[in-house]
Amino acid sequence: MMSRTMAEAQLPKRVDAGKLVDSNQQFTAYIDSANLERLNDAVVRCDEPIHCQMVFERGTDRKRVLTGSFHTNVVMCCQRCLGDVTIPLQGEYKLGFVLNDEQAKALPRQLEPVELDEDGKLDLWSTIEDEVLLSLPNFPMHPESECQIMQPEPEPEYTDSDVNRVNPFDVLAKLKQK
Repeated sequence: MMSRTMAEAQLPKRVDAGKLVDSNQQFTAYIDSANLERLNDAVVRCDEPIHCQMVFERGTDRKRVLTGSFHTNVVMCCQRCLGDVTIPLQGEYKLGFVLNDEQAKALPRQLEPVELDEDGKLDLWSTIEDEVLLSLPNFPMHPESECQIMQPEPEPEYTDSDVNRVNPFDVLAKLKQK
C-alpha cells in the first residue's frame, strides 16, 4: 500500500490506530500546546505548538508501531538565576500498541508500550504530551555566559586597624591609674 502524508495541520486528538497502521499513514502535524494541561503545569509557558512527524506502520515482527519525532520550545524557570529561560525540546519515539499489560511485557525492548482504549483508539495528544514531558530537563538553566545570576555583594574585608575593638584590659588600666 502506498503511504499518504497529511499536510501540516492540527493533529487529531484521538485516532483509530489499527486503521492508520493498516494504511501505513504518515502525519506531519502540530498540537496547539495550549490544549496540553500537564505540559502547561510543568513549565512557565509554552507559546508555540508542538510540531510532530509520525508514521503508523508494522514493525519487522509484524507488531503495530508508531515512530516519530517532535520539536518545540518551552519557557522554564532557570534554576541558577530564577529568570525565564527558553528551552528547545526535541525527541524521537518508537511506540508499540498494546491493549493490556501482558501485551506490553511481550513487546521487543526497543518499543515503549502505549495502551489503546477498548475501541482500539489512541489519544495522540496525550501520547505526544508524555514524550514532551519526558524530554524536559531536570534543572533548566541559561548557558553560564548568558545567566543573569544575582551575586551578593561581597562584604568588605576589615583589618585590625580598621576596627576599633574594645580591649577588656582597658578597664584594668584605668583602675591602675587611679
